Amino acid sequence: MKFRNAIVDATAGTSIFNPLPGIELAIGSDPDCLTSGADFFCSGPSFLAPQQTYQTDHQIKYDGSRPLGAHILRYGGGLNHIFGGGFASFLALAPAVGAGVSDCGATCLALPGGAANPLNYPANNVTLGNGQGYDSEIPAFGFPAGGSGPDNRLSAYFEDDWKAKPNLTIKVGLRYVRDTGRTDSDLGPITALQQFNNQYYSGLGDRVHQPNLNFAPQFGIAWDPNKSGKTVFRGGVGLYYENSIWNNIEFDRPARLQKGLFLADTTVCSSGSAYALSLPTGGTVPPPSFCGSVAGQITALQQQYQASTVAAGPAVNPSFIGNTLADGLDATGTDLLAPNYVSPRSLQINAGVQHEIRPGMVLSVDYLRNIETHTLLAIDTNHVGDAKTFNLANAQAAIATTNQQFNCPYAYDQASSNCAITNGATISSYAANGLDSGYSLCGGFPCPTAAFPGINPNLGANQMLFPIGFAKNTALQASLRTHLEHPLRGIKNLDLQTSYQLERYIAAASDNDFVSIATDFNNPQHYLGPNGLDRKHQISFGGSMDLPFKFQLGVIGHFYSPLPVTLTLSPTGNPGGIFVTDVTGDGTGDGNFASNGSVGDVLPGTNIGSFGHGVNQNNINQFISNYNHSYANRATPAGQALVNSGLFSLTQLQSLGGVQEVIAPAPVDEAGMGWLRTLDVSLNWAYKVRDRVEILPGVSFFNVMNLANFDGPANPLSGALTPLPVTGPPNYIPGTLNGTSGEQPSSNRLGLGSGVFALGSPRALEFSVKFKF
Repeated sequence: MKFRNAIVDATAGTSIFNPLPGIELAIGSDPDCLTSGADFFCSGPSFLAPQQTYQTDHQIKYDGSRPLGAHILRYGGGLNHIFGGGFASFLALAPAVGAGVSDCGATCLALPGGAANPLNYPANNVTLGNGQGYDSEIPAFGFPAGGSGPDNRLSAYFEDDWKAKPNLTIKVGLRYVRDTGRTDSDLGPITALQQFNNQYYSGLGDRVHQPNLNFAPQFGIAWDPNKSGKTVFRGGVGLYYENSIWNNIEFDRPARLQKGLFLADTTVCSSGSAYALSLPTGGTVPPPSFCGSVAGQITALQQQYQASTVAAGPAVNPSFIGNTLADGLDATGTDLLAPNYVSPRSLQINAGVQHEIRPGMVLSVDYLRNIETHTLLAIDTNHVGDAKTFNLANAQAAIATTNQQFNCPYAYDQASSNCAITNGATISSYAANGLDSGYSLCGGFPCPTAAFPGINPNLGANQMLFPIGFAKNTALQASLRTHLEHPLRGIKNLDLQTSYQLERYIAAASDNDFVSIATDFNNPQHYLGPNGLDRKHQISFGGSMDLPFKFQLGVIGHFYSPLPVTLTLSPTGNPGGIFVTDVTGDGTGDGNFASNGSVGDVLPGTNIGSFGHGVNQNNINQFISNYNHSYANRATPAGQALVNSGLFSLTQLQSLGGVQEVIAPAPVDEAGMGWLRTLDVSLNWAYKVRDRVEILPGVSFFNVMNLANFDGPANPLSGALTPLPVTGPPNYIPGTLNGTSGEQPSSNRLGLGSGVFALGSPRALEFSVKFKF
């Protein structure tokens, strides 16, 4: 469901249609429209537009071999000159304005449509773009800036294929690879970044390490026990290096340079808390009295921000870490590489057997294991919002100020707080005055007045990318291939293949390549489970046949088991979320500044990807019940800090709504994640013009049976579990794993895509003409 050009007038408490087209409206857990789902409404210009990306790769390569007795020596090397560039002006067309799914309560249902009408939501989140589109000062592809690299990739290898016996071959090799321009190591140390050093991290301002010693040994063996050529046992092990993708560097360089005119965005309102806007030309714009008061004011504020950016020019870089004193993809839009960078690598192991059952029919069974280490994972070195950074004086001041606002004594004793609770105070009331994480209160920037300001209260977040990511893939593969000549009258050749794979892929992040934020800053490897690359069962089959009159028929089908989903607490989207969903106590896990992207913490008692691996639609209520019994209505680590200090009792936190939420039970006919099923058919005709020239016109039917597929990697059922209202029945939200009764919602059906993203989409017909020469 999409709505265009709508925004809430939070000042008047009424809703208006925005006559200005320049607003990106999102209702869900992420105001920047970076995610999708049935519990998420988004309209307006794309957050990712406009942008253009270019890359060139010039290569010089040599491969050679030489027989030497029972050995074949292979050797070679190459040099790749890889250069990237372009521009990406996120939010240049419109500011992002949004609200949390749970923000639409009884008091905001002024217009028809209820929770399905985006005008019934307050504008609790506002993010502005500065209108620029470059992320480096390097000229590239005709642009004055925005270049990445160059990466001068040097590679060399040596391999020995040794025929130890007529039926035994051993392969030993060594490969070397060196990538440059992938770590910004050409830039020197950053003195300003040393301020973030603390008892846990040191040397954060040092020059980023350039890996120069990436040697990768490899070993393989093939053995024919019967010396018949019909059966072979094979195995191998090898180390393989990967580079860091350009995107990681593009988010790093703008924060390292003191001068430059780079892409930047800034949040002026998050979870209902408004922040002053610092202008690049100097000075600040005071925060509005209410977040997103009117559409026109938000648009005007973005225009003022963009004009100030242009006026300031490259003389001062507002994104420089020495100016922002903060760094993080969900705070400043940047992510610095940690100085101890090393290249990601994987250890690959395989063992298998291949046997010829009869001429033309071969069975293969293989065991595969891939262990990936040193991928990048972002951790906030300042631990902003961490329950262990509790500041008693700030908490006392926030409580006293709030109590006074509710016509009670300016005091932080429990009697004064009881007075405020009686007069309608909530945990959000106290959080808005400072009883909150520095993420929520100040958007991740320095927040010395917050009750949980971080290790150094005069600094903001510093989500640096450390090479500590981990992933492991284990799979058992079996395939049967057969070739038949003239199997039936009119069929000249028939090739068939069927395969099955039993797989388990676990990781610490949903994406091991692109900027990933740790699920728990205090224990980055705490959560490790199946992610979006895991499909436990994968069945594929295909074949081709040569028909009379030079026709060729091809068939290929796939049946994959559902993807896993991580069950999480639903973010409140309001101030004080750390008292409701931050069950790990690391300061994140709610609303805009969530450690795992845009949702609450992982549901206690489960892990990453648990739905589909131990949890399903038939037993999910058992896990919800266990959580409600053991965790709901109890204090999070942040709330426990208040209880331990005597500022609030647990009963008071419960009255304020400052305890872990109660999860609504799923309907008895809750829908689960769907299988991927598709069957493609193609028919071609070959016409030979000359001996070496052939024309093949054809037609292909993708998903010829038009099987409906749901829950693709980009749009699965949401694992953000809807909380139970304080009064009344559950407010089920279709598209969630505890709110989708019966059939899958149409919004979760796979739509038309391109390339690999089209797998499982509705039936499509393609005509083609191929030339072979």
